[in-house]
Amino acid sequence: MDKNTLFEKEIKKYKNNEKWENSRFEGIKTLSNTHIGEIGQNYIYKLCKDLKLKAEPSKTKGSWDIKIEGIKFEIKTATEDTNKNFQFNHIRYHREYDGVICLGVAPNFLYFNIWTKAELSTKKAGTLVSMEKQANASYKLTKKATELHPIDCFDDKIRQFICNFE
Repeated sequence: MDKNTLFEKEIKKYKNNEKWENSRFEGIKTLSNTHIGEIGQNYIYKLCKDLKLKAEPSKTKGSWDIKIEGIKFEIKTATEDTNKNFQFNHIRYHREYDGVICLGVAPNFLYFNIWTKAELSTKKAGTLVSMEKQANASYKLTKKATELHPIDCFDDKIRQFICNFE
């Protein structure tokens, strides 16, 4: 068997879960993780602008992704896995941000939640699991859709977060 055909056969064994076929956000499953993250960041920025919030993306690849009303946020974007969970990867305590916005992409729906850095570090946002054995630099936070808000609530929740932020 030719080497390319052998590789094609392996690819066919690992197709995306059927729930993504013909779904509204199906295209996200063909993108790299870097592009998925950039889409999430650009989406939150444009959403904030539409909501007339003062938003400013980071000019560098640094400790935070966007400032919303002067508050520095990391944005984490994850697609729904086969167990109906979202795994928000590479959450880092040592970065200089004030809060994290997690954007969950399901086949036809968008979800989110917002936590302060303090809520992450005190496990009020949930249990963070190290992504590297014997290292404590990068964590993942796993959430079900029921632990997130529908995107339609973003305006109310971000404004509430801003009002309560100290």
